[in-house]
Amino acid sequence: MSKKQKSFPMDVPSGSVTVKIYRVKNKAFLVRNRQGELREEERFSFMVSYFSSGKRTQKMFAQFEAAHAYAKAVGSSFSNGELDVLELRSSDRQAYVHALANLQPTGMALELATQEYAEAWKALGGKALVLEAAREYARRHMHVLPDIQVSDAVQQLIDAKARDKASLHYLRSLRYYLGMLAKAFHGQVRSITTEQLTQFVRNVSGNERSKNHARAYASVFFTYCQSRGWLPRDHEGVSLIPKLKIKPADIVVFTPWQMAQFLTFAQPEFVPYLAIGAFTGLRSAEIVRLDWAEVHLADRFIEVKASKAKTASRRLVPITDNLAQWLAPHAQAAGRVAPVAKIQNHLTQLVRDTNAGLLAAHIASKKPGKFKPVRWHQNALRHSFISYRVAAVQDVPKVALEAGNSPAIIFQHYRELVRPVDAKAWFSIAPGKDGKIVFFEASKPAAKAEAAPEAVTG
Repeated sequence: MSKKQKSFPMDVPSGSVTVKIYRVKNKAFLVRNRQGELREEERFSFMVSYFSSGKRTQKMFAQFEAAHAYAKAVGSSFSNGELDVLELRSSDRQAYVHALANLQPTGMALELATQEYAEAWKALGGKALVLEAAREYARRHMHVLPDIQVSDAVQQLIDAKARDKASLHYLRSLRYYLGMLAKAFHGQVRSITTEQLTQFVRNVSGNERSKNHARAYASVFFTYCQSRGWLPRDHEGVSLIPKLKIKPADIVVFTPWQMAQFLTFAQPEFVPYLAIGAFTGLRSAEIVRLDWAEVHLADRFIEVKASKAKTASRRLVPITDNLAQWLAPHAQAAGRVAPVAKIQNHLTQLVRDTNAGLLAAHIASKKPGKFKPVRWHQNALRHSFISYRVAAVQDVPKVALEAGNSPAIIFQHYRELVRPVDAKAWFSIAPGKDGKIVFFEASKPAAKAEAAPEAVTG
């Protein structure tokens, strides 16, 4: 209430209803002043008066503020058609008045405030204070997220990874998949929804593995955005998008005879790539990154540095006797071991040259029967090494360490895949003294040697 002079009886309007407040003079009482003289002091009470159900109702209050709040509440009840006004005891009236005062800054009605509180308490299961939950929500969500476009955030992530000296292969994949993300979403980073992201992953061209790669790189992106404060820390990212199940493909290996043909007709600069893949099991990407300085012929091992390994873990791979013979004519102090051009192009050319040579030899031999060309299979060099190495040494953990793989995967896919006699032939393939390869009679092919579709054909 304002501090201007109050006049009584006072009309307290509320909607179309007016409730009156009367000032009632109470019995005077004596007080002694500073001079010790007695004098009478007036005191007043305040009465709220209204009619309900045909009867006059009067309520007395010692304080005007309490009477005024009660009059407003009664008028509001009448205005809303609530004719049966609740009768409050003195303590209840005081609580009611305090509740209205607490709500005054919010502008919220008491009924709505109590309803929201009850629902919030129910949502928390009574296990936490509503105030604590509200403070936690404010801490997580009430800060202002900056405006940043998806394309700008993608570029900043790529630049950051480049400064951190991420591998070229990783950066290439990052640009590819996040480039697709930037093309799919032109708005703010914070505007991407889980439903939109799910649709993006599903629409990625390729097989399930490609879609899972897109999901993985999107996860890297959202984690980076959270670290920069562009997204809240509890942003779901890709956590609600399930990984697609990948049907395991049959393991395909080359026979010793097939490997001998590829080495026979390979271009000289491509021989180290083939020999290292066949007799150490290094991944294609690891061979491409390999430098001659990391090939220690004298000590008979190849160092796969953590920065060049798929698993980001350094490992030493032994050089077998036959591999040492293949590498010796090509070894250098430093420089790339494999051609820097696209390996796929070299493999395509290899298959063409090999089949051309074999066809010419078949025609010259005048042997009856139809010529059967050799085919290339993706990852077959690595699969062949692991299969033959397990058969040769009978030590799965050792082979897993050399191949940078897990023993569980080797047990699952490579155990008893080839015969020990084939393993002996495989690690005996070597260049002859006259420059020609030492050939072996074709051993019986492994049971699954032709089970998967070819990756490169001639």
